[in-house]
Amino acid sequence: MNTSMKIFGSAMVTPMIAAAALWAGSAQATEVFRAHYEIHVAGNGSDNKVRSTFEAPPGQQFTLDLPPNRVALSVKLLNDEQYELQVTVKPSKPQQAQAVFNRTYQGILGRPLELKSSADAVKVDGAISVVLLDK
Repeated sequence: MNTSMKIFGSAMVTPMIAAAALWAGSAQATEVFRAHYEIHVAGNGSDNKVRSTFEAPPGQQFTLDLPPNRVALSVKLLNDEQYELQVTVKPSKPQQAQAVFNRTYQGILGRPLELKSSADAVKVDGAISVVLLDK
């Protein structure tokens, strides 16, 4: 009887380990960046300024429609404190032959990061503060 209990016990351990691994994997997938930002985009015949917040999982783009431009922001965690912010500004309509901006910034979680760059007749100015939430 002891032998059958050991077999039964080990048979139960495998599903429990699998469930624990699945839960741990889903816990990581629930990380979300929250960003408070103010961004000023000038170019392609427009001048727009936005102040707001967004929440997005690591690597997922958050987009802003600022006609005639579309701004995409994406955050990737580099280590426990540092992150990388990708800022892209493109014309809203792909057939437009207008200027494009693409820049990567590195920041520290919880600290303001200044955005001040220009490229191809597009100027991006502002600041962002990013924190990592566990939801």
